[in-house]
Amino acid sequence: MAASTVKTQKSVRFASRKSMGKLECQVVLLDNSLFVAYCEKKSAKGQELFDSVCQKLGLPSSGRNFFGLQFVDGADGELTWLDLDREIRPQRRKPYSFQFTVKFYPSDASAVPKEVQDLLVFQIKDSLIRGKFVTSGNEHAILDGFFAQAILGDFKPKIHTRGYLEDFLGSFFAPPNGINSDIELSEDKYEGMVYTLHRSHRGMTSSEAKIAFLEIAQALPFYGMSLHYGATDGNGNSVLLAISSSGVLVYAMDNNGFIGNVIENFPWHEIVTMVYQNRKFYVVVYSEERSDGGSFSYRFHGHFGHKAAERMLKDALEHQAFYYKPEKKLFRRSKSFGEVDSHLTTAGQFKRNDRKYATTTGKIRSRGGSFKRFTDSIKRKMPRRQKSKLSDSSTEDSPNTSNSSTMTYV
Repeated sequence: MAASTVKTQKSVRFASRKSMGKLECQVVLLDNSLFVAYCEKKSAKGQELFDSVCQKLGLPSSGRNFFGLQFVDGADGELTWLDLDREIRPQRRKPYSFQFTVKFYPSDASAVPKEVQDLLVFQIKDSLIRGKFVTSGNEHAILDGFFAQAILGDFKPKIHTRGYLEDFLGSFFAPPNGINSDIELSEDKYEGMVYTLHRSHRGMTSSEAKIAFLEIAQALPFYGMSLHYGATDGNGNSVLLAISSSGVLVYAMDNNGFIGNVIENFPWHEIVTMVYQNRKFYVVVYSEERSDGGSFSYRFHGHFGHKAAERMLKDALEHQAFYYKPEKKLFRRSKSFGEVDSHLTTAGQFKRNDRKYATTTGKIRSRGGSFKRFTDSIKRKMPRRQKSKLSDSSTEDSPNTSNSSTMTYV
């Protein structure tokens, strides 16, 4: 008995010594299970951890780019994406806990690998319960009916008795409430609705049920969008910034936090550049169709507003790089700020007849001191090839010191 105890203690010590030089990370998967990964070195980068999770899930390489790892930022308590190209430890303090989640939603879910579809269903179901999607009570039940068929298979009267949805689906089954639906239903009434729909799907395979689920989900408001709260526009009105597969959308918000209509839409092909400074996120746009453009700024509030603005920029740039694949870029020639200004006449007209350059001729506010300092700081930080993308004018922050000027994007 004593020899057995000594042997057990030695094996525990050996296992402890074996993992001393490794980095232990805990990852919550989309089915709410926990996966513990051990990176070989404590200086491991995010990519090593991400590859371990994908290997655990059996994700093919063609489907991995839709996903990412998130963690709660210890500074402001907001969810932040783990940079896979950087070391893990400088980004995340102990404990090294993350969640595996969908980062980029496919525009056509039926065209992605089956493994991606399976995980996407769990992601959408979780988002629906948390209130990211708001649906009607009937639509909520229809989604749950397909979800039950996909996970549980055909309805079996002897097994699927009263309360079976909560028993078998656990946290993935929840009646609609004021957060995720326009009505609230009692658990018994809602279970009866889903029960009837589940029975009606007899004979449908799991794959067919998941496709039906995803087809409905793709039509939900805010499907595939990354939402950034806590900002105001140039007039001080509360807005919601939403990043989608097509561009950046700005929604109005009332004093109670309810989301209104879209007030600005910036498609990827019209966005010239995006930057942030302190608490402000700037987007500069130009439309070839309308021969018009301008710059817009949005201020994030709170003690960590600067982190929110930086997070917004990083998220927007990553979405643009993922979804927007232009055949040719608008800016084919690198020009400095001085060279751009040299093409402007005293009247503010851009006379060079060259489609490599884009101009606006509308009345906009000329640059002022604070924004001049901002552009100067950006020029110092940006690589030469990117300097030419930033305009020297702003329609949002510059004082109105003249009646008209011309904004140039090169």
